[in-house]
Amino acid sequence: MGELLFPVAALAATFLLIMPSLTWLSRALLARKRRRARSWAEFGGESTFAWLAAPTVLPLSWLASSALHQSEPSQSLKSCLIDHVEATSCLDAVALLGLLVVGMVVAVARCVWREGPRLRVDAVGEGHPQAARVARVVSSDARLRGMSVVVARQAPTPVYVSGWLRPRGVVDACFARDADDAMLRAALLHERAHAAAYDTLRVFLIRLCLFINPAGGWLAADFGRWRQAREAQCDGEAIHHGGDALALAEGIVRAARFRCDGVVSCGIAMLGGQDLPALRLRLALLQHGPPRSARTLGHAALVVAVVIALVVPHVQEVGALDHFHLQVERLLHWLQ
Repeated sequence: MGELLFPVAALAATFLLIMPSLTWLSRALLARKRRRARSWAEFGGESTFAWLAAPTVLPLSWLASSALHQSEPSQSLKSCLIDHVEATSCLDAVALLGLLVVGMVVAVARCVWREGPRLRVDAVGEGHPQAARVARVVSSDARLRGMSVVVARQAPTPVYVSGWLRPRGVVDACFARDADDAMLRAALLHERAHAAAYDTLRVFLIRLCLFINPAGGWLAADFGRWRQAREAQCDGEAIHHGGDALALAEGIVRAARFRCDGVVSCGIAMLGGQDLPALRLRLALLQHGPPRSARTLGHAALVVAVVIALVVPHVQEVGALDHFHLQVERLLHWLQ
């Protein structure tokens, strides 16, 4: 049992202390950002994504890298004090890695299962009249020609992007039938902005982070605000690249009231939005000039922080996890 003491203590400290503390900090910083933002749509920036992911990604990166470091054959774990004092190696690092791998597999499987309906697309044949029409709209616009678009039967959303690494646009056949060319073009330009920013992948990653993080519920509202703001920013990108604002607004309203042959299939879809207040805000922004998404250093800062979390445990002079290991086993030895 001695080999399990450290991984259990390390997991408890990471998930019950470090993650909640970072989540509280992230929530406070995001609240400050909302108060100081000049526009509601600014919340859809890269820095918001980074603050949503950081409380989960950074502790897990540190923990996994530390466990890998201590499992290296060249490392003599001098902090093994209980039950295995004379051992030349300990199994706790291996146990910790095993627990992390099993936990991540379960978390990813659960999130993939939830995304299943949007990933499975029942595409119509190329000879379908709506497929040919959508293909014509795509080929007639230079911004859309490199985008993969399929027409589907009974799509979960009238127009959306499916796929993480190679996103493609999906248009419901009934929506394509009832929309004119200008509306289709504006809607596809909106989805192209989502695809270019890999929003489907980013949404999946944030959902995964919030599921793994015991305090992830504290950021659920900010995650919803970020997604709504992303819709407004993609509206701005669509208009900037030649989409008709009136046609896009009509498409948003039609998607919100989407019916296929008299059957309501999607409810308030809003080309990816979530509720009526966000719909009204998007329409108001379209009327007064929608904002474009501004590139920031949010992604770069998150990547740098993850790299630091992965590298620091391998710096011999730091030895933070070894120190933690030592203190845990001394505490347990004292309790015995």
